[in-house]
Amino acid sequence: MSPADHSAAEAFVYHEAALLDAGALEDWLDLFAADCIYWIPSRADAPDPARHVSIVYDDKPKLMTRIARLRSGKEYAQDPPSITCRQITNVVTRSGADVAIEVRAVLVVYEKRPNAAMQAIPAHARWRLAVEDGGLRIREKRVMLTDLDRYYENLTFLL
Repeated sequence: MSPADHSAAEAFVYHEAALLDAGALEDWLDLFAADCIYWIPSRADAPDPARHVSIVYDDKPKLMTRIARLRSGKEYAQDPPSITCRQITNVVTRSGADVAIEVRAVLVVYEKRPNAAMQAIPAHARWRLAVEDGGLRIREKRVMLTDLDRYYENLTFLL
């Protein structure tokens, strides 16, 4: 992979994190391909979301519904919305056979809710990116939480 492609992919995942932290959910959704998958498995070794329980397993229409629900004012678990800060490190990229670029990184999401201690949610993330209309689009985003035995009180915000 060329240094320019690596830099573009790295900048893309940083941009995605910035959109989420800013609450720009519609702009974030625009980063996804029409045939995308957003997956948070409930087991570290889950190879197939159709055969294993998932915390989140959404395609683009489900992501649109999730965002509409968050914007409706009736998602009481996110009223007021969480304040988040994402940190992405250890970014590794490679060209893929089924996608233009695969990005792997360590992701830590810090989330603050009113009257609650800040929580840190560490994960390993993988983005499979495709080139569409001259730009990168997320074909698949997989977030593997590193502490799956932990009790998470509220994961209604987007990782």
